[in-house]
Amino acid sequence: MTTTDIPAGLETLSDKPKRWDFSRDAVTPGRLTAWGAELACASALVAPLADIPWQAGATAGVVCTGTAVLYEKARGSWRRVTVARAASWMATTGWLSYALATRPTLLTMAIGVATWGAGAAVNIGMDKWGETTREAEKELDRRLAQGEQIVKAQQGWAQLLYDICGIDGAVADPIVDRWPSGAGETVKVTLPAHMNIDSLRGYEAELAGALHLPKGGGVSFSAGGADVPRNVVFIAIARKNMMSGAIPYPKLTPTTINKLVGFGVIGNGSEAGLNLKDEGFIAIGAQGSGKTALMKTLGLGLVRCDDAIVWDMDTSAKMSAVFINPYLRYGIGVPLIDWPATNEDECRLMVQAARNVIAARKTEYADLLEDEDIDNLPARPEIPSIHIRVDETKSMPDDVLEGIDFIIEEGRSVNVRVSNTGLRATRDYITAAMDELTPGRIGLRTNNASELDMLFPGFGAPDMAIFTDPGTVVYMSATKGPFQPAPAKAYATMAEAFTEQSPEYERMQSLFMDAARQLSSIRPDLDEVSARAAGLAYGQRWARCIPNLRGDAYGNVTADRMHESVWELYQSWPTPESYDVLLGRAIDDEGHPVEASGSSVQIPRLTETMLNDDELERAAAQDAAIELAKTRVVPKSNDDLAVELFASLGKQAKPSEVYPLMVKAGYTSAERTFRDLCTKLALQDKLSKGDDGTYAAVECGEVPHATGRVPRPEDDPDGRGDAPHQ
Repeated sequence: MTTTDIPAGLETLSDKPKRWDFSRDAVTPGRLTAWGAELACASALVAPLADIPWQAGATAGVVCTGTAVLYEKARGSWRRVTVARAASWMATTGWLSYALATRPTLLTMAIGVATWGAGAAVNIGMDKWGETTREAEKELDRRLAQGEQIVKAQQGWAQLLYDICGIDGAVADPIVDRWPSGAGETVKVTLPAHMNIDSLRGYEAELAGALHLPKGGGVSFSAGGADVPRNVVFIAIARKNMMSGAIPYPKLTPTTINKLVGFGVIGNGSEAGLNLKDEGFIAIGAQGSGKTALMKTLGLGLVRCDDAIVWDMDTSAKMSAVFINPYLRYGIGVPLIDWPATNEDECRLMVQAARNVIAARKTEYADLLEDEDIDNLPARPEIPSIHIRVDETKSMPDDVLEGIDFIIEEGRSVNVRVSNTGLRATRDYITAAMDELTPGRIGLRTNNASELDMLFPGFGAPDMAIFTDPGTVVYMSATKGPFQPAPAKAYATMAEAFTEQSPEYERMQSLFMDAARQLSSIRPDLDEVSARAAGLAYGQRWARCIPNLRGDAYGNVTADRMHESVWELYQSWPTPESYDVLLGRAIDDEGHPVEASGSSVQIPRLTETMLNDDELERAAAQDAAIELAKTRVVPKSNDDLAVELFASLGKQAKPSEVYPLMVKAGYTSAERTFRDLCTKLALQDKLSKGDDGTYAAVECGEVPHATGRVPRPEDDPDGRGDAPHQ
C-alpha cells in the first residue's frame, strides 16, 4: 500500500512523508522550542565573554517571533495558538536582549532559566494543543461536508420516490449499510406516517431503471423486524448482477433441522435459508428454470441434518436418484433419502404411513410434551423430523393429494412437514390447503409473471429482470424471514454448471458420492414409535423400491445394475407384500381384506467387514495401482492404467465401474471419453469386449507380477497361504 492509499489522519509516523522544511511535521514546534531555548541560554552564558550587543538578541526575538507566526499560519492554527506562540518567543528573546545589555548576573540568569522553562512549557503545550485543534477543525469540516452530502442524498431519494412512486415527504436515513460482498447497499427510508411498505409494492422495476441497475441486479423492499415502525422501509439495492454464473455448494458440514437450511446466497453475501423445522415450502418454476437442481440443493441441506429424515414422492425419480445411487451403484454408506416413492402406489403407502405416524406421535409422545412443557414435538436424532418432498404435485392422483393435505394440516405439531413443487401456481398444481398452510415460498422463472403474483399474494410479482440464469429465485418465509419476497441465487450441485477441469467442476463431479461417504454416519433412524406405526409399508420399502429405481420398464432387476454387495443383500430379502395387500385392496375368499404379514428388511451400512477376502484384495490392488500411477516420475499412460484397473477387478466390468477409479488416479476426461478409450483398447486387443458392453483385461496383455493384477490359482498351485504372494 502506498501513502496515497492511506486515509488522511490514519497514517503512522513511518507512513508520513519526510519533509524537512519547518512548516511540515518533520520539524515540530517542540523541537523549535528546544533549539531556540538552547540558543538563548548559550547566548546568555557567553555574553560576558563575547562582546555581543543587545541588538542581536532583539533581532533574534523578531526573527523567531515572525517565524512562529508564519509557521502557525501555514499549519492553519487557531489565532489563540498563534498569539501564545508569538508571546512565548518574545518573552524568551526579550530576556536575552536584557541580559546582553546589562551583563548577566546570578539573578538575571535565574530569571532567564525560569523564563526559558515557562516558554518551553508554553511551546510544548501549544504543540500538542495545536495538533488537537487542527484535527478538531478537520473533523468539523468533514462533518460539514458529510452533512451536505447527506442532505443531497436525502433530497435525491425524496425526489426519486416522489417521481416514481408518487410519495411526498419520504426521508432517507443518513446511514447506508454497504454490503460486505460489494454488490450493493441497503437504504433505510422513513415514509410519511400514514404509509407503509405496501405503498412501494410493484415499483421495483421502475426504481431499478431509475437507478440504472443491470439485469440480475435490482431493488427489493423489507419492512424489518417487529420493533421497526410500520412506515420504515429498508430498500436493498443490488448494483451488480449477482444472479449470473454458478455458486458451488459449500462444505458438507453436518447441521441440525433446528437451524435454517441454506440453499443459496442473497445479494449481500449472506446465506439464503428456510426454516424447514417449522414450515414446508412451495417451489414454482417453469421448465428449465432450475427447479430440479434447487430440489437437489435443498435435499443436500436436509440430509446434512442429523435430526431429520427425508421421504420423497418423486414419480420421475429425478430428485431422489443422486442421493441413492452412490449406495445402489457403488455400495457407499446408506441411501441418504430414507424413502423414495417412485410410483403412485408407493406414494399411497407413504401417505398411509405418514398418517399413522402422526397419530402415533400425538398420543405416545404426549407425556414428553407435558414433561418438557412444550407444544410441539422437538426434533432430535432419536426423534427425527420427517420432511416429505413432493415433486410435480399435479402428477399425483387425487387420493394422494387429499392425503398430502391431511399431513400438512395435522403433522405440524409432531414434525411431519410437506414441501411441494410445480410448474405453475394454479389450483391444478397447488391445492388450497397447500397454499394456505405452507408459509415458505420459492419462486423461479415462470413464463407468466402472474404465476409469481399468485405465489406471493399481496406482495405482487417480483421484477422479472432478475431471472437471468437458472437457479435464480425469489423466496420468503413467514416464520423466520425474509417476510417479503427477496431475490437469491441457489447453489449449484452439478458439474455441468462449471468450467471443465476447474476445481469446482471436479468437486461437483463427486459431490453426491462425497455426501454419501461423509453423511451416512450421521443419518438418523426413524424412531421406534413411528417405525412401528408405519408398519410393513415402511419396513419393506427398500425391497419394493429397488426394482423401481434400478429395474427395467417391467420392474425386473439384474445384478449388473447394482453393486454386488447390494445385490447380494437384496437377494437375501424375502419377497415383500404386494401393493394390493398393503393398501387393503386384496380380498380373501370370504370378502375380507387380506392381512399383511412378513418381516421388515433393513439396509445396513456397508463396511469392509461385510466384504469378502477377494473383494478386499481387489480393493487393495486398485489402491496400489492408483497410488503408483500418481507417484511415478513418468506418469503411467491412461491406456496402461485402464488395463491394470480392469485386471484388478478380475472379471468382466462395465466402463462405469472403472471410471471412478481412473478419476481417483487423476484421469480428467469425461466418462463418454473413457468409454471411447475402452473401445480403442479392445480394438488393440488389450481389453476383450463382451456382448453386454463389459470389458476385461486380455491375458496376453497382462504382466504376471504387475501392480494391480490379482493373483490367481495358477500363480500359486499350493493355494492361498499366510505368506505374501510371490
